Amino acid sequence: MAHHTRIAGITVGQSPRTDMTCDLVQRLADNLELVEYGALDGMTLEQVESELRPEPGEEVLVSRMNDGRQATFSGDKVVPLVQAKIDQAEADGCRAIIVLCTGSFPELRHTVPLIFPQPLLHSTARALAGGRRVAVMVPDPSQIEQAREWWSMSGVEVDIVSASPYQGIDGVTRAATTLKGADDAFLCLDCMGFTLAMRDAARRASGLDVLLPRTLVASVVSELLG
Repeated sequence: MAHHTRIAGITVGQSPRTDMTCDLVQRLADNLELVEYGALDGMTLEQVESELRPEPGEEVLVSRMNDGRQATFSGDKVVPLVQAKIDQAEADGCRAIIVLCTGSFPELRHTVPLIFPQPLLHSTARALAGGRRVAVMVPDPSQIEQAREWWSMSGVEVDIVSASPYQGIDGVTRAATTLKGADDAFLCLDCMGFTLAMRDAARRASGLDVLLPRTLVASVVSELLG
């Protein structure tokens, strides 16, 4: 049997992320095995909403619980939980770690490559846009201003719409339809929750090419370790 290289996928929600990993694994090199960890594993939605409630000015993250329910919580408060999973993944022998979230994270302690989708997505989009405006879809309206600020810090002018990947494909299609005829270079689905099926639906509805973070990240990791 071929030797498999283990890489970790850490969700800021709960594992396993069956809604995400099918698309990701399809794009990974054959020798890579994805092991999942969840920052909120072992917590109830009620605990998450009370203990990790976003304070004014804190980053708002949206993720998924085991039972498929959507959880909204503070990006700042979830950081120590993500760090604990990074430590665990390294102890388990993982050769690289992907944080399955396009939010903004501080420097975290790690010894193997730690891959955050946000800088990858932003730098790829900037390189492809050639100075043109880019359309961006975020899960929640409360994230629009925050996203605009982050994209502008990355040197990209954006046109932002919102639709949650955790509430089905119809909302994604509706939001993408509002971009039809927009003078945007392409559309970035700015959350690891968006699926390949949602990418295809958004492309049809908007008439724009679409950049999907989950497959982008899988391709980059495969280049490094495949």
